[in-house]
Amino acid sequence: MPNLPPLIYTVCFLTRGHQVLMLLRRRPPNQGLWNGVGGKIEPGETPLESVLREVEEETGFHLEAARFGGLLTWEGFEIPPAGLYIFSAEAPAGEVRPNDEGEMEWKDRAWVFSSPEVVSNIHVFGPRVLNGAGPQEYHFVYQDGQILRHEVRPLG
Repeated sequence: MPNLPPLIYTVCFLTRGHQVLMLLRRRPPNQGLWNGVGGKIEPGETPLESVLREVEEETGFHLEAARFGGLLTWEGFEIPPAGLYIFSAEAPAGEVRPNDEGEMEWKDRAWVFSSPEVVSNIHVFGPRVLNGAGPQEYHFVYQDGQILRHEVRPLG
């Protein structure tokens, strides 16, 4: 496997049946687009600890576990080359707590996987991750804000 850029973020896609909880981002990167919840890994945290903390901070949902779906890496994007750990989990019962990261809504999977209002790389990895595919590395190369090309590589 090629050398990976720093893996410094996490993202989690919470589901309820065919619905996915999405966040309309108020700040860059991906400002104004719908994404999963997540954020930066803090010093001393594992990726799983980070994503569980981020989910609780952004939604109010306390999760005991999340399923690892793979790695997402990029170059040529609006922020320097880096990567994130992708997770998914069934959302617990209850309502989403408002947060300062952006508006949150339950969206249909078909919309999440196709809408131009969603972060575009989710159209590539989202169906695989949320349909239970094994963890993969999803690498994206951007130019002028658009995906120029992407690769799906096995992990390991």
